[in-house]
Amino acid sequence: MPSEAGNPLSEVLRSGLVQGRPAEAVVDHFHLIEASIEREPEALALVLEEAAQLDLSQALFTLIPGQALGVAVIGPGGQVLWTNDTFRSWFGADVEGVASRRLLRLAARAGHASGLLEAVDGAVIAGCAATADLARRWPLPAEALALLAETPKRLALLGFAPSRVSDLATRAAEAFGFTPLESRLAEALLDAPGVEAAADRVGVGRETARDALRNAQRKVGARRSSDLVRRMLDLMCGEQPEPTDLEAVFVTMFGATPAEARTAALFARGMSSREAAGASGTAESTVRGQLKAIYAKAGVGKIKDIIRLAAEAGVLASMARTSETVAETANLAGSLRIASRPDGRRVAFWDYGPRSGRPVLVTHGTITGRTLPPAFAAALQRRGYRPIVPQRPGFGLTDRAVDDYVATAADDMAAILDALRQSTAFALTRDDGVAATVAFAERHPARLKAAMLVHPRWPGLVVRVPDTIMGSISRAFVARPELVASFGEMLRRQTRTDILARLLRNLTKDTPGDRLAVARPGVQMSIVRDVQAMAARTSHGFATEQGVYARGWRPPTLKPGIPWLLVECGRTVMPGLEEAFAGLPGCTFARLPEAGFLVYYSHGEAVAAMFDAHASAAEGRRPATAPQTSTGAGARTVAGAEADLAGGMAR
Repeated sequence: MPSEAGNPLSEVLRSGLVQGRPAEAVVDHFHLIEASIEREPEALALVLEEAAQLDLSQALFTLIPGQALGVAVIGPGGQVLWTNDTFRSWFGADVEGVASRRLLRLAARAGHASGLLEAVDGAVIAGCAATADLARRWPLPAEALALLAETPKRLALLGFAPSRVSDLATRAAEAFGFTPLESRLAEALLDAPGVEAAADRVGVGRETARDALRNAQRKVGARRSSDLVRRMLDLMCGEQPEPTDLEAVFVTMFGATPAEARTAALFARGMSSREAAGASGTAESTVRGQLKAIYAKAGVGKIKDIIRLAAEAGVLASMARTSETVAETANLAGSLRIASRPDGRRVAFWDYGPRSGRPVLVTHGTITGRTLPPAFAAALQRRGYRPIVPQRPGFGLTDRAVDDYVATAADDMAAILDALRQSTAFALTRDDGVAATVAFAERHPARLKAAMLVHPRWPGLVVRVPDTIMGSISRAFVARPELVASFGEMLRRQTRTDILARLLRNLTKDTPGDRLAVARPGVQMSIVRDVQAMAARTSHGFATEQGVYARGWRPPTLKPGIPWLLVECGRTVMPGLEEAFAGLPGCTFARLPEAGFLVYYSHGEAVAAMFDAHASAAEGRRPATAPQTSTGAGARTVAGAEADLAGGMAR
């Protein structure tokens, strides 16, 4: 890569683009950002736009449930060398089926092939085959990877069917807050011919089943049972880019004609026959005929089977076109939950419990914090709190905002409390979540007891951030807001594990607390997975939120009543925070001088103690821990906070 001296960022970035790592070029040479914005804005915009179109196979990441993957390793003569238990339970011990042999022949010639496979019980399962060099990018068992590494002539044959994994259906039902009966019926509906068959399978009357399923549909925002299946499968399939061309999936895997594929894609997205006819500009009888043709080619007979296969085949398509696929970890500390808004939008959040705890909305940062560090969550729980982590619009599994982003994010927080049947909550907000939390206080003041803002994003067009990469990027966005979208999409296409790990080490190297946190076992990978899951589907949330700040967001003037505590992180405390947040009445200020970007990892106990003292004062009760305070340099500093680090980290 060129040296920094004498080269504008556009040239450095283009060099990184050639190597498939433009994000690293930005991190390594962030000091060039502001000068390039001023001197060569058009050239920089052009190369960022190119980077936003980076080939997905270079560095994009896919997260799937590993237990839904049946795997076989096939020798060059078609002999089965190894299978996992899942593959054997679905297909038996051989690959004698016509569809399997066809996929293997095509993969041997083209490197990869996708199609539909028939299981031993007659069910249709999405499948694919690939040569050893491509298949080694997939989350295969060690035995399979070892066999594939021995010779490039071997093939991997996969089946993917999360709809057949009961644990995934249970987790999805729990995420939507289903009752036990609703959960059993929703799971049965994944492969039962209809509601009546699902009721018979569960052992309840048909009217009871219909009532329960109507309640389940209401909870997920579904209009009909096929919508319920679609939304269940969307959670069960993992987190990966949605197929950019669902029609192509139907052509490739189902053998559909282009016209049939267009119709099938409309049905797969939840449209009725009338809606599909209107969208395609054809007669309703025509789309019904095309759907029947799809049924015949796929070997199925219900629209929910098309929805199921489209979802599962779409994941295999993502696996084939992205750089890295990783099996999802099922033992995360929190529980994924989904709240449905009246407009049909989905709002994802993580609930750490316990139910008896005082609810506190702990918002994520710029692009990290989908889940909480276990030690930090435990520190809040020990003090009697129930951490709840919302994903803001367009991040992770939360649908993007249709209208005003900040207002939508605030109303999403209220919807989460409604889903949990909680009237009020505290807020503990980090970094870029400030605008959403302040809007929540403005739009729903009776529901917020007290709020603590940690390392808050500086409001206004004067970016008061030290000489860091985030400071340079923030100032660049203020100068050129039109660059936000392409910059965000470039970053999303750079979520391969090794790239993110290097970026994380670079971003944290100058802050001792962050550097020590990343060095602890498991922390780096936990953060990397967090970023990957937050950005897997879209960069829309990041781009929209950064656009809000780039346009000069300022906190509104709120009515008195909600206590605020603002905590600065970093060894360089910048003056003016009090004036910047003057619209928050009765605000007090504190700082954690040794903390940085990863404050919940590095200073988890200190943050929890400060928050508890603030929240307890708001409610007039005694905190679980009572940190001593002293006044100086215009800020209140918790005594000994730098030494009270999660995991016993030294100052």
